[in-house]
Amino acid sequence: MARKRKKPVERAAVPDRYAAFAEHPRFGQGPRVTGLDPKPSGAVQPGEALTVLHWHSPGRKRIPNTAVVANWRKQTFTVLPVTHYFDTARTCRDCGLEFIFYALEQQHWYEELGFSLDADCVRCVACRKIDQARAAQRRRYETLLHAPQRSDEESLEMAECCMALVEAALFSPRQLERVRMVLNATAATASSKLQKRREHLRERIAAFAARPAGPPR
Repeated sequence: MARKRKKPVERAAVPDRYAAFAEHPRFGQGPRVTGLDPKPSGAVQPGEALTVLHWHSPGRKRIPNTAVVANWRKQTFTVLPVTHYFDTARTCRDCGLEFIFYALEQQHWYEELGFSLDADCVRCVACRKIDQARAAQRRRYETLLHAPQRSDEESLEMAECCMALVEAALFSPRQLERVRMVLNATAATASSKLQKRREHLRERIAAFAARPAGPPR
């Protein structure tokens, strides 16, 4: 039986206000207009529905007419569940670009992935992927560093992870000494393929050393 293809997400023309926003791989750059624009409830009478909007989406950040209805039963337990999500404007912590944290993304985070409503999105999608890759490199580095034994290829992989973390300023430049130790230890036994990786690492060390010194931390 043929599988049904998912209907592609329709992207409207991007308003000028959002033309410089970081692009989302699924939703594009502009807001996703739904026509729903609830306002947070003030005092409510018995029997009236309460409208609760997320604390991380204050009025100045919410994009009008982009709300989707939340399923509060799927949210991680909280004293005051959120009833609607809005597309909200953000500034990426890492690259400084503005981006949209889409209402459908929030719905996925808080209802499908089980994230707490306290979790907020502070990076654009591209920077989130970089951050996730660096976290994976760090985990891999720690695993290889504490392994009782390592092959030459694993030692070189550890050195490459270490180098990447130094370049990202997550490790001190002093950690380059560990990279050099690995390069020296694998010099005699490295295959031609590993030799190429060793030479590339040496080039990265030289390029890093040639960087202009930044302001003291």
